[in-house]
Amino acid sequence: MTHRASLLGRGYQDRHLDSPRVRFRRVLALCIMTIVVPGSAQLAMGKRVMGWTAIGAWLLAIAGAAYTYATFRSDRAQVLGWFTDPDVLMATRVGMVVVALLWLVLFVDAWRLGSPVRLTFARAAVVTVVNLAIIGSVAGSTAFASQLIQVQRSVVQEVFPETKTSTPLQGRYNILLVGSDAREDRTGIRPDSLTVLSVDANTGKSVMVSLPRNLQNVPFPKSSPMHALYPYGFNCGAECLLNAVHTTAQNRTDLYPSSKDPGLDATIDAIRGATGLKINYYVMVNLNGFKGLVDAVGGVEMDVKSRIAMFGQADAYKNIYIEPGRQKLNGQKALWYARSRVQSDDYARMGRQKCLMAAMVDQLSPATVLKNATQIASSGKELLSTSIPQQELGQFADLALKARGKQIRTVSIVPPEFNTVTPDYEAIHAAIRQAIRTSEGKVAKPAPGTPTGTTTAPAPTAPTTVSPTEGRAANNAEDLKSAC
Repeated sequence: MTHRASLLGRGYQDRHLDSPRVRFRRVLALCIMTIVVPGSAQLAMGKRVMGWTAIGAWLLAIAGAAYTYATFRSDRAQVLGWFTDPDVLMATRVGMVVVALLWLVLFVDAWRLGSPVRLTFARAAVVTVVNLAIIGSVAGSTAFASQLIQVQRSVVQEVFPETKTSTPLQGRYNILLVGSDAREDRTGIRPDSLTVLSVDANTGKSVMVSLPRNLQNVPFPKSSPMHALYPYGFNCGAECLLNAVHTTAQNRTDLYPSSKDPGLDATIDAIRGATGLKINYYVMVNLNGFKGLVDAVGGVEMDVKSRIAMFGQADAYKNIYIEPGRQKLNGQKALWYARSRVQSDDYARMGRQKCLMAAMVDQLSPATVLKNATQIASSGKELLSTSIPQQELGQFADLALKARGKQIRTVSIVPPEFNTVTPDYEAIHAAIRQAIRTSEGKVAKPAPGTPTGTTTAPAPTAPTTVSPTEGRAANNAEDLKSAC
């Protein structure tokens, strides 16, 4: 009797453990276990080999991540360099796809082990929806991340093909930013804007040095091939302006035999002579492609202090303006803000360009870049050409993060501080050195009568209908952000 009762009790217990409610909970539990610890569902259901293999791989991945974090957490430049290394990106993409596929196999197997066919229709439907949602999320996230990595890899390979590195001089990188205005109706590039960004290699503290396109008598260093042709500077008449150096030398392969772009190399030599700074790298920005970048990040917020004409001398009938006030500019308006000359001049335009660059640096957060990565990458291929090599990208990405939020000092070779027709290049060099010393905290009093290039920006005035000086305060300011 006792034995029979024991058998009946065991049968009841078995039926209870195999009831529809328990089976339903078991299937959901196996799904959750696979999410938290891949392989634990298989281990719980007796599939030891598969379970322990998956758990071992999972623990090994966690240990690897912990080791990487502990080893490289203080070396941000190295970590950022991985995100711009084509080989690392390819390995990451392949590894991520393999891991996702194996994880999906574990999900499907856990769902099978839960015997969903023995559930009621409603419960089986719930379990199926949950599993499909999990599988869809993993597959969709993997596909998105894989595409993002491929786009990133493609951009790095196309935009940064160079391999030659350049060491910082006296702890600073000097990067020439060239605004290219090349069009089918123009001969040569004729750089529209020329700015040297001098960045402290350790702190990211920056100084912007802008040179007007109409600067004359630019000297070439003695080491430059152009010095033999123009030993007394680029002084062949009113047409020999700074932005004409490229056109003059663009076909001079006899002067720059190993150069891909003799005109650009000659321009870099001219910038060296004008500023006294060694140029480590250049970044050439296609101004027409700049619109795509601004649109890709959702626009840029600017404080427009006066009306900016969105037309030139040839189409003045349009009579369209960017009105004063704080607002978000799309790509088209941002380009006009940077380039408009109507009711303005080159020097005011140079100041606006600085303000625009500073705003872009300040507003391009990592979240914004990630959210719009594909669009940014697409515009980047059309936007940039540069001599910065792939292996330096991590270093410069780290410097960009360090520079965010810091004051940017500016020096512009513009009147009244400097005469652009007969410039005093010794005074220009002195002003640039002074701005760099001040930026680094090495404050020194300039010699009496020497332009410092660090004029404090005047207090903003009420917007006017037309202001030819819009943006000029940014040309020589101790803090670019406050001047804009």
